[in-house]
Amino acid sequence: MIKFKELITLGVVGTLCLCTASAVMAKVSPEEAARLGKDLTPLGAEKAGNADGTIPAWDGGVMGPPAGITYKPGDFHPDPFKDEKPLFIITAQNMDQYADELTEGHKEMLRRFPDFSIQVYPTHRTAGAPDWVYERTKRNATLIEMTDDNLGMINHGVTGGVPFPIPQSAEEIIFNHHLRWRGPGRVGLFKTANVFPDGSLVLAGNGRVWENYDWNEENLDSANWDNLYYKILIAYDYPARRKGEILLVRDPLNQSESPRQAWQYLPGQRRIRRAPTVAFDTPNADVSGVENYDDSFIFNGSHERFDWEIVGKKEMYIPYNCYQADIVPEKELLTPNFPNPDVVRFEKHRVWVLEGTLKEGKRHNYSQRTLYFDEDTWIAVMSDSYDSRGNLWRTKYQTMKNNYDIPAVKQRVELSIDFTRADYAATAQFNGLESMPEYVGSELDTYTPEQLRRLGRR
Repeated sequence: MIKFKELITLGVVGTLCLCTASAVMAKVSPEEAARLGKDLTPLGAEKAGNADGTIPAWDGGVMGPPAGITYKPGDFHPDPFKDEKPLFIITAQNMDQYADELTEGHKEMLRRFPDFSIQVYPTHRTAGAPDWVYERTKRNATLIEMTDDNLGMINHGVTGGVPFPIPQSAEEIIFNHHLRWRGPGRVGLFKTANVFPDGSLVLAGNGRVWENYDWNEENLDSANWDNLYYKILIAYDYPARRKGEILLVRDPLNQSESPRQAWQYLPGQRRIRRAPTVAFDTPNADVSGVENYDDSFIFNGSHERFDWEIVGKKEMYIPYNCYQADIVPEKELLTPNFPNPDVVRFEKHRVWVLEGTLKEGKRHNYSQRTLYFDEDTWIAVMSDSYDSRGNLWRTKYQTMKNNYDIPAVKQRVELSIDFTRADYAATAQFNGLESMPEYVGSELDTYTPEQLRRLGRR
């Protein structure tokens, strides 16, 4: 389990204060905000490279198809780094040499599985966003605040951009993850599967998904906005017992005033019902219970059941620029015991490390969890979760790549390993590697209980 004393040598940005959840959160000064686009990237990362050159300086990211790449919308993104070879490979035999740059979960995987390895490639800081996102991020730095209870965000009638590019608390980093730049929405197919030691791949669920990230709509009418930053509607085709089922989830900016809103349409009953348990530590049936609902996207929903602190910022090996994970057939990616190390590319990047400890009197099946956020994108890219006795229980990581048609770095394949089970789970943002999602927003009336009723009648 990560402890603060193990990370005291981190290169933490500027005037960062390592705050606990009880700290008072404040806007930064205009002088601090002026660092954005100078020594900090426009989204708040350290612009400079690291001391030994293994992390390069950020030079603007990838803002369109790279030179020499033939691409048209709807295609899977060709890999601009396909000719690169690993710099080195981390195995159980040499892992001690790299222990400080690995999660506890990845170290446990190296110990358990003799054939597991982490292939480390040259680092490319490909993250980029449109200019309007940068402009609003700089505005947000001196404007947006957390609520007094740290459970919500006061946006003062504005939207767009990273809300807290120079964070002063763990909760601000969590909101940066929730409101990260990822385009306005997504419409496409999804597939989840459990992979067993013999290599068999059991489909756990599939169907169609609609997502809206209202905060990322450039021309959103903020005066009439409902302050719901995330909306997802899932229509299930499989398994047979769930065919025709529809799930709607909506998350508000202020979680203390309005908790998560969720509804289910159940075809057998031909009725819509509230679904308050689609949150926190309820086992996620989409992956046969290998993770909780709040493990999706590494972390989602309210953070209210844990006390959070910033442990620091650290250089670590994380999945990045994983174009091959999209391109190869799924059986080549989802190999027995663990995802194929030849397909999941790792690079060294700086990440924010957050530690959450279960609050006294609160219920959750995790006693502690550690989250790792990429500094360039604010994406939660990895996690470690501990049981009630403090033992490592689960680890998650997800592939990332720059969708240079948006442009935005987005998570692609989520990988969930439960160390008490023989199988692991994969949640893929595709269906059989047949088509890419369409990264567009949907009509707002798509995300209403009435829409569930309309879809259920078809």
